[in-house]
Parts: sequence; C-alpha cells; structure tokens
Amino acid sequence: MPDKTSDRTAVELSNGPEYRVLANFFGVLLACSGLLAGTMVHERSLDYWQSDLVPLLILLITGRGLLKSSMDLMRDSMIYSEKKQVLDAFLAKQSEVLTPEPGEMPKLSSKPHYSEEEVLEAVSKRIEQQRDKAVKTNKFSH
Repeated sequence: MPDKTSDRTAVELSNGPEYRVLANFFGVLLACSGLLAGTMVHERSLDYWQSDLVPLLILLITGRGLLKSSMDLMRDSMIYSEKKQVLDAFLAKQSEVLTPEPGEMPKLSSKPHYSEEEVLEAVSKRIEQQRDKAVKTNKFSH
C-alpha cells in the first residue's frame, strides 16, 4: 500500500492530457455524426435506440473519456501554475540575494598600457634570462 506522505510530496503529472482531450473530442464528434445519420434522428423517435446502439456506446465511452481527460488537464494546469508561481518567487528571492547594491560592485583596475619599447625590452630580458638559465644547466650550447 502506498505511503500517504509520498502522495503529498510527489504529484505526478499526466502524460499528454491535451492529446487525450483532443482524441476524445474527435471521438465524441464521430459518435455525434453517427447519431445524426442514424435511425433515431430520421424517425425523430427514441424508440429506435437499438438500431443506433453503436454510436450511442461510442458517445458514452468517448464522452466519459473527454470529461476525465479534461479534468486531468485542468488539474495538471493548476499544478503547473502553482509550481510556476513557487519557482518565480524562488527566482525573485535568489535574484535579490545575488544582486549586490550598486555601491558594492568591485571596480576593476585599469589595464596598464605599455609602449613598444617597454614590451621589446621585457621580451629581450626574458630571452636573456632563459639563455642564462640554459647555460647554467648545460642544456644550451653556442
């Protein structure tokens, strides 16, 4: 027997209720067309219900399915809207927490601008340092 606490926490959404509503709606339309073409309508009497038994059964079954799937669709849309409201409230709360005040934003230091001579001088120093290091470790020979 399923636990009632798990029923309250995990609500299962139906699988494609909008398609079932449409399928049942077309079934009801099919049954209505069968009834309109049937003997009861031509004779304008309910006494001929036995000759129109198949469309009546189709109407009954698909009508019940239409009501059931419509209720599932409404339930799922209410659950979806409730979950969406909870999610929107959570995201709004998170954005308030994560968004700092305008004065609290750290400022980035400006990027240093080097001239060509400074860059060339730094590169030549680095090359000289690597050459000296290679000579000391005997990995570089002239």
